[in-house]
Amino acid sequence: MDRSFGRAQAGGALFLVVAMLGCGSIAMVDDIDGGGGLTGASGNTGASGTVGTSGTTGASGTTGVAGASGSGTAGSGSQVTGAGGGTAGIGSGTAGAGGANTGSGGGAAGLAGLAGRGGATGTAGSSGSTGAGNADGGLFLIDADTQKDTGQTGSGGADAGQCMPGDHRCDPAAPNTPMTCDDNGSWQRGTACSNTCSMGACAGICTPGAKTCVGNLPQLCDGQGQWQSAPSCNYVCRMGACTGVCVPGARQCSATGVPQSCNADGAWEDGTACPFVCNQGQCTGVCKPAATGCSNNVPQTCSASGSWVLGSACPFVCTAGACAGSCAPGARQCANDVPQTCSSSGTWTSGSACPFVCTQATGMCGGTCAPGSNRCTSGQRQMCDATGAWQNTPSQSMQLLINPGFDSGHTTWIEETESSSEIITNQSALTTITAQTPPYLGWLGGYDDAVDDLYQFVTIPAGATSISLSFYYAVRTEEVMTGVYDKVEVYTYDPMTTAYTPIAAFTNNTSAINWTRFTASLPLTLAGKTFEVGFLAKTDKTKTTSFFVDSVALDVVACTP
Repeated sequence: MDRSFGRAQAGGALFLVVAMLGCGSIAMVDDIDGGGGLTGASGNTGASGTVGTSGTTGASGTTGVAGASGSGTAGSGSQVTGAGGGTAGIGSGTAGAGGANTGSGGGAAGLAGLAGRGGATGTAGSSGSTGAGNADGGLFLIDADTQKDTGQTGSGGADAGQCMPGDHRCDPAAPNTPMTCDDNGSWQRGTACSNTCSMGACAGICTPGAKTCVGNLPQLCDGQGQWQSAPSCNYVCRMGACTGVCVPGARQCSATGVPQSCNADGAWEDGTACPFVCNQGQCTGVCKPAATGCSNNVPQTCSASGSWVLGSACPFVCTAGACAGSCAPGARQCANDVPQTCSSSGTWTSGSACPFVCTQATGMCGGTCAPGSNRCTSGQRQMCDATGAWQNTPSQSMQLLINPGFDSGHTTWIEETESSSEIITNQSALTTITAQTPPYLGWLGGYDDAVDDLYQFVTIPAGATSISLSFYYAVRTEEVMTGVYDKVEVYTYDPMTTAYTPIAAFTNNTSAINWTRFTASLPLTLAGKTFEVGFLAKTDKTKTTSFFVDSVALDVVACTP
Protein backbone atom coordinates (compact mmCIF):
# COMPACT_ATOMS: atom_id res chain seq x y z
CA MET A 1 0.00 0.00 0.00
CA ASP A 2 1.18 3.45 -0.84
CA ARG A 3 2.13 5.26 2.37
CA SER A 4 2.83 8.58 0.76
CA PHE A 5 0.82 11.59 1.86
CA GLY A 6 -0.71 14.08 -0.55
CA ARG A 7 -3.71 16.38 -0.69
CA ALA A 8 -6.78 14.34 -0.02
CA GLN A 9 -9.44 13.86 -2.57
CA ALA A 10 -12.46 16.00 -2.36
CA GLY A 11 -14.55 13.17 -1.02
CA GLY A 12 -11.93 12.27 1.49
CA ALA A 13 -11.22 15.74 2.79
CA LEU A 14 -11.16 16.03 6.59
CA PHE A 15 -12.25 19.24 8.28
CA LEU A 16 -11.43 20.17 11.80
CA VAL A 17 -13.94 22.42 13.29
CA VAL A 18 -12.62 24.26 16.31
CA ALA A 19 -14.79 26.29 18.62
CA MET A 20 -12.63 29.08 20.00
CA LEU A 21 -12.95 29.61 23.74
CA GLY A 22 -14.40 32.95 24.61
CA CYS A 23 -15.85 33.77 21.17
CA GLY A 24 -17.74 30.65 20.03
CA SER A 25 -16.84 30.97 16.29
CA ILE A 26 -16.10 27.87 14.19
CA ALA A 27 -12.96 27.63 11.97
CA MET A 28 -12.44 25.09 9.20
CA VAL A 29 -8.94 23.53 8.95
CA ASP A 30 -7.87 21.35 5.99
CA ASP A 31 -6.73 17.88 6.76
CA ILE A 32 -3.26 16.92 5.86
CA ASP A 33 -3.11 14.33 3.05
CA GLY A 34 -2.25 11.01 4.48
CA GLY A 35 -1.01 9.63 1.21
CA GLY A 36 -3.10 6.60 1.66
CA GLY A 37 -4.61 6.03 4.99
CA LEU A 38 -3.68 3.24 7.25
CA THR A 39 -6.08 0.45 7.48
CA GLY A 40 -8.34 1.02 10.37
CA ALA A 41 -8.00 -1.55 12.99
CA SER A 42 -11.64 -1.96 13.62
CA GLY A 43 -13.45 0.37 11.29
CA ASN A 44 -16.98 -0.57 10.32
CA THR A 45 -19.00 0.84 7.61
CA GLY A 46 -20.59 3.80 9.14
CA ALA A 47 -24.14 4.79 8.53
CA SER A 48 -24.91 8.24 7.58
CA GLY A 49 -24.39 10.57 10.47
CA THR A 50 -27.37 11.56 12.65
CA VAL A 51 -28.21 14.96 13.83
CA GLY A 52 -26.66 15.69 17.16
CA THR A 53 -29.04 16.68 19.94
CA SER A 54 -28.92 20.17 21.23
CA GLY A 55 -27.36 20.66 24.62
CA THR A 56 -29.69 21.21 27.59
CA THR A 57 -29.25 23.77 30.23
CA GLY A 58 -27.61 22.20 33.25
CA ALA A 59 -27.01 23.34 36.76
CA SER A 60 -23.32 22.76 36.44
CA GLY A 61 -21.73 21.20 33.38
CA THR A 62 -19.27 18.40 33.79
CA THR A 63 -16.25 18.08 31.64
CA GLY A 64 -16.06 14.85 29.64
CA VAL A 65 -16.16 13.68 26.14
CA ALA A 66 -19.03 16.01 25.84
CA GLY A 67 -18.13 19.14 27.81
CA ALA A 68 -20.83 20.96 29.72
CA SER A 69 -22.20 24.05 28.17
CA GLY A 70 -22.41 27.41 29.89
CA SER A 71 -25.23 28.77 31.95
CA GLY A 72 -26.67 30.70 28.99
CA THR A 73 -29.22 29.40 26.59
CA ALA A 74 -28.31 26.08 25.07
CA GLY A 75 -26.96 26.18 21.54
CA SER A 76 -28.97 24.24 19.03
CA GLY A 77 -26.98 21.39 17.48
CA SER A 78 -26.83 21.19 13.71
CA GLN A 79 -26.00 18.18 11.56
CA VAL A 80 -23.61 18.11 8.63
CA THR A 81 -24.45 15.25 6.33
CA GLY A 82 -21.55 13.17 5.03
CA ALA A 83 -20.53 13.89 1.50
CA GLY A 84 -21.03 10.45 0.20
CA GLY A 85 -22.26 7.21 1.59
CA GLY A 86 -21.58 3.89 0.02
CA THR A 87 -19.32 1.15 0.82
CA ALA A 88 -16.26 3.30 0.54
CA GLY A 89 -17.49 5.20 3.47
CA ILE A 90 -15.93 8.39 2.21
CA GLY A 91 -18.75 10.66 3.10
CA SER A 92 -18.45 10.85 6.82
CA GLY A 93 -21.22 12.60 8.69
CA THR A 94 -20.12 15.24 11.16
CA ALA A 95 -21.55 15.38 14.56
CA GLY A 96 -23.83 18.22 15.39
CA ALA A 97 -21.97 21.04 17.04
CA GLY A 98 -22.44 21.50 20.77
CA GLY A 99 -24.63 24.45 21.68
CA ALA A 100 -22.78 27.63 22.13
CA ASN A 101 -22.71 28.91 25.75
CA THR A 102 -23.75 32.38 26.48
CA GLY A 103 -23.79 32.10 30.24
CA SER A 104 -20.95 33.10 32.44
CA GLY A 105 -18.49 30.45 33.44
CA GLY A 106 -20.05 27.55 31.45
CA GLY A 107 -18.20 24.34 30.59
CA ALA A 108 -17.02 23.44 27.06
CA ALA A 109 -19.34 21.68 24.60
CA GLY A 110 -18.93 17.96 24.18
CA LEU A 111 -16.75 16.55 21.41
CA ALA A 112 -18.33 14.96 18.32
CA GLY A 113 -17.75 11.30 17.56
CA LEU A 114 -15.23 10.29 14.92
CA ALA A 115 -16.27 8.88 11.57
CA GLY A 116 -14.19 6.00 10.20
CA ARG A 117 -13.56 5.50 6.54
CA GLY A 118 -16.48 3.65 5.18
CA GLY A 119 -17.56 3.09 8.78
CA ALA A 120 -20.62 4.28 10.66
CA THR A 121 -20.81 7.84 11.59
CA GLY A 122 -20.28 8.34 15.32
CA THR A 123 -23.13 9.80 17.30
CA ALA A 124 -22.94 13.38 18.18
CA GLY A 125 -21.82 14.18 21.68
CA SER A 126 -24.62 15.61 23.84
CA SER A 127 -24.39 19.13 24.95
CA GLY A 128 -23.23 19.63 28.50
CA SER A 129 -25.70 21.00 30.99
CA THR A 130 -25.54 24.65 31.79
CA GLY A 131 -22.73 25.56 34.18
CA ALA A 132 -22.11 28.57 36.31
CA GLY A 133 -18.90 29.74 34.60
CA ASN A 134 -18.45 32.58 32.15
CA ALA A 135 -16.33 31.07 29.33
CA ASP A 136 -18.09 29.69 26.32
CA GLY A 137 -17.46 26.04 25.55
CA GLY A 138 -15.51 25.17 22.43
CA LEU A 139 -16.41 22.53 19.85
CA PHE A 140 -13.75 20.32 18.32
CA LEU A 141 -14.39 18.00 15.30
CA ILE A 142 -11.63 15.57 14.70
CA ASP A 143 -12.04 13.24 11.71
CA ALA A 144 -10.34 9.91 11.45
CA ASP A 145 -7.68 9.20 8.87
CA THR A 146 -9.10 7.96 5.59
CA GLN A 147 -7.73 4.77 3.88
CA LYS A 148 -6.98 5.72 0.33
CA ASP A 149 -7.05 2.33 -1.39
CA THR A 150 -8.96 -0.09 0.70
CA GLY A 151 -11.92 2.08 1.22
CA GLN A 152 -12.01 1.14 4.90
CA THR A 153 -11.98 3.64 7.55
CA GLY A 154 -9.31 3.41 10.19
CA SER A 155 -10.31 3.15 13.84
CA GLY A 156 -11.38 6.32 15.50
CA GLY A 157 -8.39 8.27 16.84
CA ALA A 158 -8.15 9.59 20.43
CA ASP A 159 -9.53 13.09 21.42
CA ALA A 160 -7.22 15.90 20.65
CA GLY A 161 -7.76 17.23 24.32
CA GLN A 162 -10.31 19.11 26.47
CA CYS A 163 -8.98 22.63 26.01
CA MET A 164 -6.34 24.72 24.38
CA PRO A 165 -3.21 24.82 26.52
CA GLY A 166 -2.95 28.11 28.33
CA ASP A 167 -6.67 28.83 28.32
CA HIS A 168 -8.50 29.81 31.51
CA ARG A 169 -11.99 29.42 32.77
CA CYS A 170 -14.00 29.15 35.99
CA ASP A 171 -14.91 25.69 37.20
CA PRO A 172 -18.56 25.02 36.32
CA ALA A 173 -18.88 22.71 39.30
CA ALA A 174 -17.29 25.16 41.68
CA PRO A 175 -17.83 28.60 40.13
CA ASN A 176 -15.47 30.34 42.53
CA THR A 177 -12.55 28.13 41.46
CA PRO A 178 -10.35 29.21 38.47
CA MET A 179 -9.13 26.55 36.01
CA THR A 180 -6.15 26.55 33.62
CA CYS A 181 -5.65 24.32 30.56
CA ASP A 182 -2.32 22.50 30.84
CA ASP A 183 -0.02 21.39 28.00
CA ASN A 184 -1.96 18.17 27.65
CA GLY A 185 -5.17 20.07 27.04
CA SER A 186 -6.60 19.17 30.43
CA TRP A 187 -8.24 21.57 32.81
CA GLN A 188 -6.48 21.98 36.10
CA ARG A 189 -8.22 23.51 39.14
CA GLY A 190 -6.59 26.34 40.98
CA THR A 191 -7.18 27.64 44.48
CA ALA A 192 -10.74 28.70 45.17
CA CYS A 193 -11.23 32.48 45.07
CA SER A 194 -12.04 34.24 48.29
CA ASN A 195 -14.66 36.33 46.50
CA THR A 196 -15.52 35.49 42.91
CA CYS A 197 -14.02 33.94 39.76
CA SER A 198 -14.35 35.88 36.51
CA MET A 199 -12.89 34.88 33.11
CA GLY A 200 -10.91 32.13 34.80
CA ALA A 201 -9.31 34.42 37.34
CA CYS A 202 -10.10 35.57 40.85
CA ALA A 203 -11.74 38.95 40.84
CA GLY A 204 -13.74 41.33 43.07
CA ILE A 205 -13.39 42.24 46.72
CA CYS A 206 -16.47 40.47 47.98
CA THR A 207 -18.63 37.46 47.45
CA PRO A 208 -21.56 38.24 45.16
CA GLY A 209 -24.76 38.54 47.14
CA ALA A 210 -22.88 39.22 50.38
CA LYS A 211 -24.07 42.10 52.56
CA THR A 212 -22.26 44.31 55.03
CA CYS A 213 -22.39 47.71 56.67
CA VAL A 214 -19.92 50.56 56.54
CA GLY A 215 -20.93 52.71 59.47
CA ASN A 216 -24.60 53.37 58.90
CA LEU A 217 -24.35 52.63 55.17
CA PRO A 218 -25.64 49.21 53.93
CA GLN A 219 -23.63 47.58 51.06
CA LEU A 220 -24.47 44.68 48.72
CA CYS A 221 -21.82 42.72 46.76
CA ASP A 222 -22.74 42.65 43.06
CA GLY A 223 -22.06 39.91 40.52
CA GLN A 224 -18.62 41.34 39.83
CA GLY A 225 -17.59 41.10 43.49
CA GLN A 226 -17.84 44.85 44.02
CA TRP A 227 -19.59 46.52 46.93
CA GLN A 228 -22.51 48.69 45.98
CA SER A 229 -23.80 51.19 48.56
CA ALA A 230 -27.48 51.63 49.39
CA PRO A 231 -28.99 54.79 51.00
CA SER A 232 -27.80 55.48 54.52
CA CYS A 233 -29.91 54.01 57.31
CA ASN A 234 -31.97 56.33 59.50
CA TYR A 235 -30.99 54.52 62.66
CA VAL A 236 -28.81 51.39 62.52
CA CYS A 237 -27.21 49.21 59.82
CA ARG A 238 -26.90 45.56 60.80
CA MET A 239 -25.72 42.76 58.43
CA GLY A 240 -26.19 45.02 55.45
CA ALA A 241 -29.78 45.98 56.28
CA CYS A 242 -31.39 48.98 57.97
CA THR A 243 -33.02 48.26 61.29
CA GLY A 244 -33.79 49.85 64.68
CA VAL A 245 -36.14 52.61 65.83
CA CYS A 246 -33.65 55.04 67.33
CA VAL A 247 -30.14 56.38 66.97
CA PRO A 248 -27.70 54.55 69.29
CA GLY A 249 -26.83 56.69 72.29
CA ALA A 250 -30.01 58.74 72.08
CA ARG A 251 -32.03 59.18 75.28
CA GLN A 252 -35.69 59.81 75.99
CA CYS A 253 -38.36 59.35 78.63
CA SER A 254 -41.11 56.79 78.19
CA ALA A 255 -44.77 57.67 78.51
CA THR A 256 -44.63 56.47 82.11
CA GLY A 257 -41.59 58.61 82.93
CA VAL A 258 -38.97 55.87 82.76
CA PRO A 259 -35.60 56.95 81.30
CA GLN A 260 -34.67 55.07 78.10
CA SER A 261 -31.43 54.84 76.15
CA CYS A 262 -31.01 53.61 72.59
CA ASN A 263 -28.69 50.61 72.44
CA ALA A 264 -26.24 49.68 69.70
CA ASP A 265 -28.98 47.81 67.84
CA GLY A 266 -31.21 50.89 67.70
CA ALA A 267 -33.69 49.62 70.27
CA TRP A 268 -34.92 51.52 73.33
CA GLU A 269 -33.89 50.03 76.66
CA ASP A 270 -35.63 51.00 79.91
CA GLY A 271 -33.54 52.23 82.79
CA THR A 272 -34.47 52.44 86.46
CA ALA A 273 -37.63 54.40 87.08
CA CYS A 274 -36.92 57.93 88.30
CA PRO A 275 -37.86 58.76 91.90
CA PHE A 276 -38.99 62.22 90.86
CA VAL A 277 -38.82 63.42 87.23
CA CYS A 278 -37.50 62.05 83.93
CA ASN A 279 -36.23 64.84 81.69
CA GLN A 280 -34.65 64.12 78.29
CA GLY A 281 -33.87 60.59 79.36
CA GLN A 282 -32.23 61.60 82.63
CA CYS A 283 -33.54 61.43 86.20
CA THR A 284 -33.70 64.94 87.64
CA GLY A 285 -35.52 66.97 90.26
CA VAL A 286 -35.87 66.71 94.01
CA CYS A 287 -39.62 66.16 94.27
CA LYS A 288 -42.55 64.66 92.43
CA PRO A 289 -44.54 67.18 90.39
CA ALA A 290 -47.65 68.50 92.16
CA ALA A 291 -46.39 67.24 95.54
CA THR A 292 -46.73 69.69 98.43
CA GLY A 293 -44.67 70.26 101.53
CA CYS A 294 -43.43 72.81 104.06
CA SER A 295 -40.06 74.48 104.42
CA ASN A 296 -39.52 76.51 107.59
CA ASN A 297 -43.22 77.29 107.87
CA VAL A 298 -43.43 78.18 104.19
CA PRO A 299 -45.73 76.07 101.98
CA GLN A 300 -44.17 74.78 98.78
CA THR A 301 -45.37 72.99 95.66
CA CYS A 302 -43.32 70.77 93.35
CA SER A 303 -43.19 72.06 89.78
CA ALA A 304 -43.35 69.97 86.61
CA SER A 305 -39.56 70.01 86.49
CA GLY A 306 -39.33 68.48 89.98
CA SER A 307 -38.21 71.58 91.88
CA TRP A 308 -39.86 73.16 94.92
CA VAL A 309 -41.64 76.49 94.45
CA LEU A 310 -42.10 78.47 97.67
CA GLY A 311 -45.32 80.21 98.61
CA SER A 312 -45.98 82.85 101.29
CA ALA A 313 -44.90 82.16 104.85
CA CYS A 314 -47.67 80.95 107.16
CA PRO A 315 -48.57 83.12 110.19
CA PHE A 316 -48.78 80.09 112.45
CA VAL A 317 -48.20 76.59 111.08
CA CYS A 318 -47.53 74.98 107.71
CA THR A 319 -48.99 71.49 107.54
CA ALA A 320 -48.92 69.26 104.43
CA GLY A 321 -48.08 72.23 102.25
CA ALA A 322 -50.88 74.47 103.57
CA CYS A 323 -51.18 77.11 106.29
CA ALA A 324 -53.09 76.01 109.38
CA GLY A 325 -53.42 76.48 113.14
CA SER A 326 -54.24 79.43 115.38
CA CYS A 327 -50.93 79.88 117.15
CA ALA A 328 -47.24 79.54 116.56
CA PRO A 329 -45.89 76.21 117.83
CA GLY A 330 -44.17 76.66 121.19
CA ALA A 331 -46.02 79.88 122.00
CA ARG A 332 -47.51 80.19 125.51
CA GLN A 333 -50.43 82.06 127.01
CA CYS A 334 -52.79 82.07 129.99
CA ALA A 335 -56.51 81.42 129.89
CA ASN A 336 -58.22 82.05 133.25
CA ASP A 337 -55.04 81.29 135.16
CA VAL A 338 -54.57 78.09 133.15
CA PRO A 339 -51.30 77.97 131.20
CA GLN A 340 -51.58 76.94 127.55
CA THR A 341 -48.93 75.84 125.10
CA CYS A 342 -49.24 75.90 121.31
CA SER A 343 -48.71 72.44 119.88
CA SER A 344 -46.80 71.58 116.72
CA SER A 345 -50.09 71.60 114.85
CA GLY A 346 -50.77 75.20 115.89
CA THR A 347 -53.50 74.51 118.48
CA TRP A 348 -53.61 75.58 122.14
CA THR A 349 -53.18 72.82 124.71
CA SER A 350 -54.18 73.57 128.31
CA GLY A 351 -52.07 72.60 131.27
CA SER A 352 -52.97 72.42 134.97
CA ALA A 353 -54.46 75.47 136.66
CA CYS A 354 -51.89 77.58 138.47
CA PRO A 355 -52.04 77.64 142.31
CA PHE A 356 -51.40 81.37 142.37
CA VAL A 357 -50.91 83.22 139.12
CA CYS A 358 -50.56 82.42 135.42
CA THR A 359 -48.29 85.08 134.02
CA GLN A 360 -49.60 86.20 130.66
CA ALA A 361 -46.22 87.31 129.43
CA THR A 362 -44.76 83.84 129.86
CA GLY A 363 -47.85 81.66 129.81
CA MET A 364 -46.47 79.88 132.85
CA CYS A 365 -47.45 79.53 136.47
CA GLY A 366 -45.73 81.98 138.75
CA GLY A 367 -46.00 84.01 141.91
CA THR A 368 -46.06 83.03 145.54
CA CYS A 369 -49.49 84.34 146.46
CA ALA A 370 -52.97 84.86 145.15
CA PRO A 371 -53.38 88.39 143.83
CA GLY A 372 -55.31 90.64 146.29
CA SER A 373 -54.51 88.54 149.37
CA ASN A 374 -52.90 90.10 152.45
CA ARG A 375 -50.56 88.93 155.13
CA CYS A 376 -48.42 90.16 157.97
CA THR A 377 -44.76 89.41 158.12
CA SER A 378 -42.86 90.59 161.16
CA GLY A 379 -45.50 93.19 161.68
CA GLN A 380 -45.33 94.32 158.10
CA ARG A 381 -48.53 94.21 156.21
CA GLN A 382 -48.16 92.85 152.72
CA MET A 383 -50.54 92.61 149.83
CA CYS A 384 -50.20 90.18 146.92
CA ASP A 385 -50.08 92.03 143.63
CA ALA A 386 -51.36 90.91 140.21
CA THR A 387 -48.18 89.00 139.48
CA GLY A 388 -48.51 86.94 142.65
CA ALA A 389 -45.72 88.77 144.47
CA TRP A 390 -45.97 90.16 147.99
CA GLN A 391 -45.71 93.90 148.23
CA ASN A 392 -45.23 95.84 151.45
CA THR A 393 -48.11 98.22 152.13
CA PRO A 394 -48.69 100.71 154.91
CA SER A 395 -50.44 99.02 157.79
CA GLN A 396 -53.94 100.24 158.48
CA SER A 397 -54.66 102.52 161.39
CA MET A 398 -57.51 100.99 163.33
CA GLN A 399 -59.60 102.60 166.04
CA LEU A 400 -60.27 99.73 168.40
CA LEU A 401 -62.69 101.28 170.91
CA ILE A 402 -66.36 100.70 170.61
CA ASN A 403 -68.67 103.65 171.19
CA PRO A 404 -65.66 105.94 171.46
CA GLY A 405 -67.71 109.14 171.64
CA PHE A 406 -70.25 107.72 174.10
CA ASP A 407 -72.95 108.67 171.65
CA SER A 408 -74.39 105.17 171.71
CA GLY A 409 -75.20 105.69 175.38
CA HIS A 410 -74.31 103.26 178.06
CA THR A 411 -72.85 100.51 175.89
CA THR A 412 -69.48 98.78 175.90
CA TRP A 413 -68.05 101.10 178.46
CA ILE A 414 -68.05 99.90 182.03
CA GLU A 415 -69.09 102.60 184.46
CA GLU A 416 -68.18 102.30 188.17
CA THR A 417 -69.13 105.26 190.37
CA GLU A 418 -69.96 106.21 193.96
CA SER A 419 -72.50 108.68 192.67
CA SER A 420 -76.07 108.01 192.04
CA SER A 421 -75.64 109.35 188.55
CA GLU A 422 -74.04 107.45 185.70
CA ILE A 423 -70.73 108.59 184.25
CA ILE A 424 -71.90 108.74 180.64
CA THR A 425 -74.11 111.81 180.65
CA ASN A 426 -76.28 113.54 178.15
CA GLN A 427 -75.18 117.10 177.69
CA SER A 428 -78.72 118.21 178.38
CA ALA A 429 -78.10 117.51 182.04
CA LEU A 430 -75.31 120.03 182.08
CA THR A 431 -75.45 123.77 181.92
CA THR A 432 -71.80 124.68 181.91
CA ILE A 433 -70.47 122.52 178.99
CA THR A 434 -71.68 120.71 175.89
CA ALA A 435 -70.35 117.44 174.49
CA GLN A 436 -67.38 117.59 172.13
CA THR A 437 -69.39 115.23 169.94
CA PRO A 438 -72.96 115.60 171.05
CA PRO A 439 -75.03 114.44 172.67
CA TYR A 440 -73.10 112.33 175.21
CA LEU A 441 -69.89 112.83 177.13
CA GLY A 442 -68.15 111.24 180.07
CA TRP A 443 -68.41 113.09 183.41
CA LEU A 444 -66.11 111.91 186.21
CA GLY A 445 -65.99 113.53 189.66
CA GLY A 446 -68.12 116.59 190.37
CA TYR A 447 -68.96 115.43 193.86
CA ASP A 448 -67.13 115.10 197.19
CA ASP A 449 -65.09 111.91 197.82
CA ALA A 450 -65.78 110.83 194.30
CA VAL A 451 -64.42 107.51 192.96
CA ASP A 452 -65.38 107.07 189.30
CA ASP A 453 -63.94 104.46 186.90
CA LEU A 454 -64.88 104.42 183.18
CA TYR A 455 -63.20 101.69 181.07
CA GLN A 456 -63.61 98.99 178.37
CA PHE A 457 -61.66 95.94 177.33
CA VAL A 458 -59.69 96.08 174.11
CA THR A 459 -57.40 93.65 172.24
CA ILE A 460 -54.34 94.97 170.44
CA PRO A 461 -53.45 92.99 167.30
CA ALA A 462 -50.18 91.16 167.40
CA GLY A 463 -47.53 92.81 165.38
CA ALA A 464 -48.94 96.27 165.96
CA THR A 465 -46.43 98.88 165.05
CA SER A 466 -48.20 101.77 166.68
CA ILE A 467 -50.65 102.14 169.60
CA SER A 468 -52.01 105.60 170.18
CA LEU A 469 -54.63 106.77 172.70
CA SER A 470 -56.39 110.08 172.14
CA PHE A 471 -59.35 111.92 173.57
CA TYR A 472 -60.70 115.35 174.37
CA TYR A 473 -60.86 116.53 177.94
CA ALA A 474 -62.00 119.58 179.96
CA VAL A 475 -61.59 120.40 183.70
CA ARG A 476 -63.86 122.48 185.82
CA THR A 477 -62.87 122.92 189.52
CA GLU A 478 -63.94 124.78 192.63
CA GLU A 479 -60.48 124.46 194.15
CA VAL A 480 -58.59 127.71 194.70
CA MET A 481 -55.49 126.31 196.27
CA THR A 482 -52.63 125.08 194.09
CA GLY A 483 -52.28 121.75 195.73
CA VAL A 484 -53.49 118.55 194.07
CA TYR A 485 -56.73 117.69 195.67
CA ASP A 486 -58.66 116.15 192.83
CA LYS A 487 -57.24 113.93 190.02
CA VAL A 488 -58.15 111.69 187.10
CA GLU A 489 -55.75 109.09 185.63
CA VAL A 490 -55.78 107.57 182.14
CA TYR A 491 -54.53 103.98 182.47
CA THR A 492 -54.19 100.49 181.08
CA TYR A 493 -54.71 97.39 183.17
CA ASP A 494 -53.73 93.86 182.27
CA PRO A 495 -55.99 91.52 184.15
CA MET A 496 -53.68 88.61 183.32
CA THR A 497 -50.77 90.21 185.07
CA THR A 498 -52.70 92.72 187.15
CA ALA A 499 -50.37 95.35 185.80
CA TYR A 500 -51.75 98.83 186.17
CA THR A 501 -50.05 101.37 183.96
CA PRO A 502 -50.89 105.10 184.22
CA ILE A 503 -50.74 106.91 180.93
CA ALA A 504 -51.63 110.45 181.88
CA ALA A 505 -53.11 112.38 184.80
CA PHE A 506 -55.12 115.55 185.10
CA THR A 507 -55.77 117.46 188.37
CA ASN A 508 -57.63 120.35 189.76
CA ASN A 509 -54.66 122.43 188.70
CA THR A 510 -55.02 121.45 185.05
CA SER A 511 -56.15 124.42 183.09
CA ALA A 512 -58.60 123.13 180.51
CA ILE A 513 -61.88 124.94 180.70
CA ASN A 514 -62.49 124.20 177.00
CA TRP A 515 -62.14 120.91 175.17
CA THR A 516 -58.48 120.04 174.79
CA ARG A 517 -57.16 117.12 172.80
CA PHE A 518 -54.74 114.67 174.32
CA THR A 519 -52.69 112.08 172.49
CA ALA A 520 -50.32 109.49 173.91
CA SER A 521 -48.47 106.51 172.46
CA LEU A 522 -48.85 103.27 174.30
CA PRO A 523 -46.06 100.72 174.62
CA LEU A 524 -45.91 98.07 171.86
CA THR A 525 -45.68 95.46 174.54
CA LEU A 526 -49.42 95.66 174.58
CA ALA A 527 -49.56 94.23 171.08
CA GLY A 528 -51.27 90.90 171.02
CA LYS A 529 -52.84 91.45 174.46
CA THR A 530 -56.31 92.10 175.80
CA PHE A 531 -56.47 94.74 178.55
CA GLU A 532 -58.50 97.57 180.04
CA VAL A 533 -58.17 101.12 178.91
CA GLY A 534 -59.94 103.58 181.13
CA PHE A 535 -60.26 106.72 183.21
CA LEU A 536 -60.09 106.65 187.02
CA ALA A 537 -61.09 109.89 188.94
CA LYS A 538 -60.83 110.67 192.68
CA THR A 539 -61.71 113.87 194.56
CA ASP A 540 -61.47 115.09 198.18
CA LYS A 541 -64.21 116.04 200.47
CA THR A 542 -64.57 119.68 199.56
CA LYS A 543 -64.56 121.92 196.61
CA THR A 544 -65.35 119.53 193.83
CA THR A 545 -63.63 119.16 190.47
CA SER A 546 -65.38 117.82 187.38
CA PHE A 547 -63.38 115.96 184.68
CA PHE A 548 -65.06 115.72 181.26
CA VAL A 549 -63.91 113.35 178.44
CA ASP A 550 -65.25 112.81 174.94
CA SER A 551 -64.30 111.38 171.56
CA VAL A 552 -61.94 108.77 172.98
CA ALA A 553 -59.95 106.76 170.39
CA LEU A 554 -57.43 103.95 170.63
CA ASP A 555 -55.71 104.00 167.23
CA VAL A 556 -53.52 101.05 166.45
CA VAL A 557 -51.37 100.66 163.40
CA ALA A 558 -51.11 96.92 163.02
CA CYS A 559 -50.77 94.31 160.37
CA THR A 560 -54.08 92.64 159.91
CA PRO A 561 -54.65 90.24 157.07
